[in-house]
Amino acid sequence: MTSSTTSAGPVPARPVLEGLSSSQLLTHASEIEQLSRHVEVARLEVALEWAIAHPVVVETSSSVLEAPDQLGGVGTPQVAAFATDTLAVAMSVPSVAASHLVADVLDLSFRLPLLWDLTRALRIPASRARRVAAATRELSVEGAEWVDRQVVAVAGRVSTAQLDRIVAHAVAQFDPDALKDREARARDTWGVDLDHPTSGDYAGTSTLTARGDSLDLARFHDVVNAEADTLSALGDTDSLGQRQAKALGVIAAQQAALDLTGLLGGEQPDAEPSHCERVAVRARALTRSQAKVKLHLHASLPDLLTRDHDDLVGTADTLGPATLARIREWVGHARVTVVPVLHVAADDSWTVDRHDPPPRMAEMVRLRDETCVFPRCGRHARGCDLDHIDPYDTGPPDDAGPTTPANLAPLCRRHHRAKTSGAWSYQRLAPGTYLWTGPAGITTLVTPDDVTDL
Repeated sequence: MTSSTTSAGPVPARPVLEGLSSSQLLTHASEIEQLSRHVEVARLEVALEWAIAHPVVVETSSSVLEAPDQLGGVGTPQVAAFATDTLAVAMSVPSVAASHLVADVLDLSFRLPLLWDLTRALRIPASRARRVAAATRELSVEGAEWVDRQVVAVAGRVSTAQLDRIVAHAVAQFDPDALKDREARARDTWGVDLDHPTSGDYAGTSTLTARGDSLDLARFHDVVNAEADTLSALGDTDSLGQRQAKALGVIAAQQAALDLTGLLGGEQPDAEPSHCERVAVRARALTRSQAKVKLHLHASLPDLLTRDHDDLVGTADTLGPATLARIREWVGHARVTVVPVLHVAADDSWTVDRHDPPPRMAEMVRLRDETCVFPRCGRHARGCDLDHIDPYDTGPPDDAGPTTPANLAPLCRRHHRAKTSGAWSYQRLAPGTYLWTGPAGITTLVTPDDVTDL
């Protein structure tokens, strides 16, 4: 190995990786990741010490140009003017990058101390911690403390998407007026746009984009999927995406026919519909009538009993936080099923003699695990397949992997394929606890609040 020097100092020698086995390369990759986390934490620690070493000596200044910088959120100390610019020059980064670095570490140290401890212990990447710090900067101290406790509860298992959901709920709960304002502003962006490509490769395909009430669009999406399923039942062999696109045309044609019938005073067309057409109409009517949205609403019971409902916030799974006023509006104008979620991991003994679990069992499993159980995936369980941990078998009972909550786990399509192909395998050790084994002997333990590489 060789090394060289530059004006900035010696450049570390690059390790020779050629000839290393797969296991050695994976070990080296793990070591590099740990080193990277150490470096990111060290950058934050340096920025923190720099900020503490440059406090505001005089609270009032004769010049606005020398005004102190309030970089972090409420409860963090101010920093002397221009201190971050000096740090930026030393680090060879833009001034704004140094300001963000100092702001993030001040919030972590003074407003999110539990998350800061996890970050310094390398249990959560610094980038994720900084994401939370930036997102909670406008929150009150109470709101930041709530986020801090929630993140620690899921520790190393938390994904970026989960962090975003926690922060979004905190912003909604502790600043409901801001949420109301955002809901009002969001309505101004509603609309439907149709884009016909103008390039030379246009081939009869356009793009329809809709933005509107979350529940309305979820209901319409269900109707489109129901129509696509009907087309499949009638023999359409196109892909799901193609059938969904064709379903839009079918729905539009049916609506146009209804309007035309009304204009004709209720007259029916002369041609008698065929048996197939009558079946299709009945099937479409049935699937549309059954299309509805199921929301699992999470709200604090003490809050419901003691606080003004105009200030309360709930969270609808897959839709995110919303004011209870908006949730009440959804419930009052749509076919919404509200399901109490109690003891979702209690009945592991329930078994059915078929491959696909009944809807209530599937719901139980998804609510129990919340995300794909592959290490650090974080994909929401509602978008996942339900995998039989021990493969389902129609042979003798002793060889079968039963369809029971204890033998089911949510896996996103990618990690379901990885397991099915044999690249990865896993076993369930306890509710919410899974032991994964992968290539080159990689073994990882996933628990409800952490992920540990063994």
